[in-house]
Amino acid sequence: MERDKVLKVMVAVDGSPASENVLKHCSLTAHLSKWELTLIHVIEEVVSLKRIPDTPLYKEKKQEGYKILERAQKTLMDHQVPSKTILAAGPVASEIVRMTEENQVDYLFVGNRGYRGLKRMLLGSVSDDVSKRAHCAVTIIH
Repeated sequence: MERDKVLKVMVAVDGSPASENVLKHCSLTAHLSKWELTLIHVIEEVVSLKRIPDTPLYKEKKQEGYKILERAQKTLMDHQVPSKTILAAGPVASEIVRMTEENQVDYLFVGNRGYRGLKRMLLGSVSDDVSKRAHCAVTIIH
């Protein structure tokens, strides 16, 4: 890799404690490298809300998503780490993977909520799914 190359780094955030850990790690690491940092939050959809965006549920989820991104961006700015934001909607893992490809991301950070056993089997693991499907390097922070 070129010495002066700026890495395109994406950080998936959802407002959870695991997400906060990811932000802490990234704010410390960003000072050591040249990063173009993008925060992404995905509105999880069971039914495609994008096709009917005027519903109260979609508006509420969108507003909540922007608040999560604003808080994450503020956390990074408190450490003098600038970032851009993306709000997407759809199946979470698929949207994260799609956006890393679309934005030609070099590196992705995601949190792991630590689900185990039946809960993990029923809910799945976004971080596992993303790590298997992403075209870029993925770090999962616990």
